[in-house]
Amino acid sequence: MQWAKGETGIPSQEFPKITVPRFDGSGLEAFPIADSSHGNPQMLAHAILNEDPYPIKAVIINRFEPLQSIPDTSAVRQALDKLDLIVAIDVNFSEIAWYADVILPESIYLERADSIQLVSGPRPQLRIRRQAVSPRYDTKPAWQIIKELANRLDVGQYLPYETIEDIWNFQLKDMGVKLEDFDAKGFVALTDKAIMMDRKDGLKFPTPSGKIELVSSLMEKAGIPSFVPYEPVVPPPEGQVRLMVGRCAAHTHVSTQNNALLNELVPENEVWIPTKVAAQLGIKDGAYVELVSPLGTKGKIRAKVTDFIHPEAAFMLHGFGKTVPAQTRAYQKGASDALLQKNISDKVGGSPALDETLVQVFSLS
Repeated sequence: MQWAKGETGIPSQEFPKITVPRFDGSGLEAFPIADSSHGNPQMLAHAILNEDPYPIKAVIINRFEPLQSIPDTSAVRQALDKLDLIVAIDVNFSEIAWYADVILPESIYLERADSIQLVSGPRPQLRIRRQAVSPRYDTKPAWQIIKELANRLDVGQYLPYETIEDIWNFQLKDMGVKLEDFDAKGFVALTDKAIMMDRKDGLKFPTPSGKIELVSSLMEKAGIPSFVPYEPVVPPPEGQVRLMVGRCAAHTHVSTQNNALLNELVPENEVWIPTKVAAQLGIKDGAYVELVSPLGTKGKIRAKVTDFIHPEAAFMLHGFGKTVPAQTRAYQKGASDALLQKNISDKVGGSPALDETLVQVFSLS
């Protein structure tokens, strides 16, 4: 094991410098100023299919669902089919786990300990998750799975830990906090007073100038205009609506739709249809309709006829339309927005533009 110089029992992280570009284009011409810490995973299918910026032969996917989180699911499936190996690390039989060649099952949150997390804000805290119960099945926490993979690939020295305590000690070594400090409440407050921005010399913002930049120096330097002249949004052609997506309080992204209790609250998604549009198409509230995308994909979903939606739009919840039979409660319930959406990226912020797809709505009754 490689330890930090002069400190017994505390690991170091001396990774070799990465010289190849990221597959997602972050920091490159495609996304010159987008936040690289978030990345641009919607570029996965493009990178694989076009071998841009290099051929990709395998993926290891840890608690991410490309088949429901990346627009244009059909293109993502086509890209995955081109790979030699797909490995999924997950706690659920997710879409990508069902699709994978190898599943490395992760322990659920009660069965594992995780790295210490920082809760930011005026009163920042450190929070720890300790293992509560033994795993019921042959599962491991992700940090251990990744370490064992590294060992088998003879690169384990770059992950110099053996236990979660090694990781915790490494995280705390310069903070003046000990593991015992978490025993009382499970968290450690880093201050007893709210930390506010220093106003003595004026507020400093995280911009190159330290000021509010109406004209962004980052954007201008990258050749992106700060103030693009406003152009009105063109209304959809007759017979089409703008598909909009969002989330609800009951579910977390795409991972909880099969949960027994949460599925009881929201078992499937609906598509909100403006009352006027529904009347024109002969759609009744609660009836099933078919959404047809310009990609040629379709989704069957129950209609919610309402005045509380823009007259040119339709709205649906994210994360439904599961295709995995093992997810018995959520299987084929509702429609998948990712299946219907075109994959369009915001080149400035780096995120997928999720409200740019126009769909047709057909009554099935």
